[in-house]
Amino acid sequence: MSGTAAIATPVTSTAAIWRNYDQAALDRQYNSRGTVPDVTLYLRDYALRTASAKASLACIENVAYGEGPNELLDIYPAGERAPVMVYLHGGDWRALSKEDSGFAAPAFVAAGAMFVALDFTLVPATTLPAMGAQVRRALHWLWRHVATHGGDPERIHIAGHSSGANLVGQLLMTDWKNEFDAPADLVKSAIVISGLGDLEPVRLSFRNAQLHLTPEEVAQVSLLRRAAKASCPLLVAVGGHETADYRLQSREVAADWTAQGKHAELFELAERHHFDAVLEWANPTSDLFRAQRLLMGLT
Repeated sequence: MSGTAAIATPVTSTAAIWRNYDQAALDRQYNSRGTVPDVTLYLRDYALRTASAKASLACIENVAYGEGPNELLDIYPAGERAPVMVYLHGGDWRALSKEDSGFAAPAFVAAGAMFVALDFTLVPATTLPAMGAQVRRALHWLWRHVATHGGDPERIHIAGHSSGANLVGQLLMTDWKNEFDAPADLVKSAIVISGLGDLEPVRLSFRNAQLHLTPEEVAQVSLLRRAAKASCPLLVAVGGHETADYRLQSREVAADWTAQGKHAELFELAERHHFDAVLEWANPTSDLFRAQRLLMGLT
């Protein structure tokens, strides 16, 4: 008998852990950065467009909506009693800021809407439920104070891209009347772009090494797992070049909203991917922007 110890061959599991995906396949489905050659090109583009918007438009910067260091927002006014579009950026709940979030302001201001870009605390300094609570406070602050800057508190609309779409979902779950003594229909319309209605596959993927989601948190913050309080119209947009499960989740969110008797429109953007689908929303000549404009009462 040889004295050399046998070397065990690693066993790779091919068991399905989400839908029909094994671990490797699931990780590919939820690695949106892997769908483009260089994601930094798009992140830089957001920042450059935001800097241009700040240079060309009136912008009231760093307005505090709370006492925390990250509880700030930028307001791009558009005259008196203008409808208000509030944007929540993506970045995997871990990156980006309002300095990357003003790229759509020129289109909305030109159409007659105030545009607001939020900052909020990011992982690992917070959790997803706490982040949701923070943006709820921000929206409540806007409802109370936006008229001071020319916005109409009775016409607040919300938008989110990627992880920001999850925050929009958390806002739609909010009981504004009982939790904030605000109108139950505080949110007049919402759009989720390249977002997810169910974060369970994120929890099961490689991404959870940094997010540390628990099953309880998934149930608390997932729009497809917790009944929404809002009944406003909903736009759902996803890039045609996004992964199959991102596209399927978008269809599920739109179908679930419709099944509740609420108005939903699904936009599958044929030539867009995870990082430029949001730019279709910022394009004033696009069908997606026209749909958003109609929901806001902008001719």
